[in-house]
Amino acid sequence: MRISKVFSIVLILVTLVTAIACGNTNDKAGVTSSDTLSVNNSSNVSSEPLSKPDNGTIDFNVPDKYSYYPVISDKMPVIYIESLNGSLGFATQYRREDKMAGSIDYTDALISVGNCDEEYILNDVEAEVKVRGNYTLNYPKKPFRIKFSKKQNMLGLNGGEKYKNWVLLADWKDLSMSNNTMAFYLGNVILGSDGYYCTDFRNVEVYINGEYWGVYLLAEQQEVKDGRMSVSEVEDGYLGNDIGYMFEYDSYYTEERDMPDGQGDPTFEISYGDSPYTQGGYTVKSDINDQSQVEFLRNYLEKVFTISYAAVVNDNFYEFNEDFSDIIPSKFTNAKETVGNIIDLQSLVDTFIINEVACDSDIAWSSFYLSVDMSKDGSKKLIFEAPWDFDSAFGMKKNFTATDGAFAAEKLNPWLGLFAKEEWFIDLVKEKWNELYEAHVFDMALKLVKDQKTVFEPHYARNYAKWSERISQGNGEVTAELNRYKTQGQAADYLYNWLDKRIKYLNSVWGN
Repeated sequence: MRISKVFSIVLILVTLVTAIACGNTNDKAGVTSSDTLSVNNSSNVSSEPLSKPDNGTIDFNVPDKYSYYPVISDKMPVIYIESLNGSLGFATQYRREDKMAGSIDYTDALISVGNCDEEYILNDVEAEVKVRGNYTLNYPKKPFRIKFSKKQNMLGLNGGEKYKNWVLLADWKDLSMSNNTMAFYLGNVILGSDGYYCTDFRNVEVYINGEYWGVYLLAEQQEVKDGRMSVSEVEDGYLGNDIGYMFEYDSYYTEERDMPDGQGDPTFEISYGDSPYTQGGYTVKSDINDQSQVEFLRNYLEKVFTISYAAVVNDNFYEFNEDFSDIIPSKFTNAKETVGNIIDLQSLVDTFIINEVACDSDIAWSSFYLSVDMSKDGSKKLIFEAPWDFDSAFGMKKNFTATDGAFAAEKLNPWLGLFAKEEWFIDLVKEKWNELYEAHVFDMALKLVKDQKTVFEPHYARNYAKWSERISQGNGEVTAELNRYKTQGQAADYLYNWLDKRIKYLNSVWGN
């Protein structure tokens, strides 16, 4: 499917007709930053007009370090997927049990990108496509992974870097379609300001074999590549342990382990000693050539926790021996120095803040990424980065709606809970929080919710015209209140209100 001038004209006409059919929703009133948004009555949503922002417009005096802001434009890019066999089966037929059976295969396809700046247009680029995810595979609107035959950039993301692998997130559960956007924004600003990785992203509309498929969030594949998780890549056949490792705290690890014919990723468990942490194992997401490398990572990670726990709980101080195979008494005499010798503390502080803001119930379960670079030039420290999968966060899920109180500190994630009561750690958290707060990062986060709601309104209306069962049937995992909402705008108001209250609470605890 070529993107010709004629086709572009047709697309514009279709967009205009859709806007008219939706009541020209772009002209509806929005809200101002001083408003308290209604979450109970859709008739109270509008108050004052909210002007459309230009791409990347910033309304606050934000330092350059924190100036990242996604492109929000009513000219939403379009990604066209054409399966070479002409079938929609790859997008509709698979469920989670098919993944566990190892029966989901890539489909050959051509990828085109249009309705965007000329430099980002793609025409019939060869690729493979398949559905991805875990429980999201059971939803009618499924997420996808695109694997190009040759490296491509998508819409200028990640500074224009080219990669083969990209992801389209469906955001089915989240009626606001803004949770992942918010988490990735916070990740890019908070982690990114300190040099750590978080996926770049952009909202797009997707067509499959000429059929409109809805609004998706284009994101990057979580993988070890320069510019993504930038730890050392292992060469084919290399059996040494001095490589980069990317891995996931993942309660699905047993399913990966049990997939047929070695199709699952390598997995391992560690012992948390006499600590209260017992849940879950780990899935290795970077390339591994030998089981001995997995065993090295398992032993390393277990000892990182052993050293940390001994320092924090028992005031006993250890460090690694020269080859990282065992621990020995440390030259350090306090917990901060001991832990800082083996863990990248700034990445942990940043990740802790993001998860205390988002209150993501999955942090004790899965999609929590870590890395360590054991190569010659690597830091040999455990790093926390690449936040992912926040469609159950921000007060959405049953029993996780409170906007006050500790969250990440109380969940059974061993890497967030262990340090949460350490005064030296919380001092680091407060220092970063206040820098972010004074830089208007959280003002910008609230602005992002409103910008998406206002500028993308006709696109969201079109998405839910396609996937009306999400509104009519609700979702069993989210709160009853959210299941009463009938539009993206109402769900966005809930997100805005919840996030505003959560930020104010955390600032009352951590603020100057």
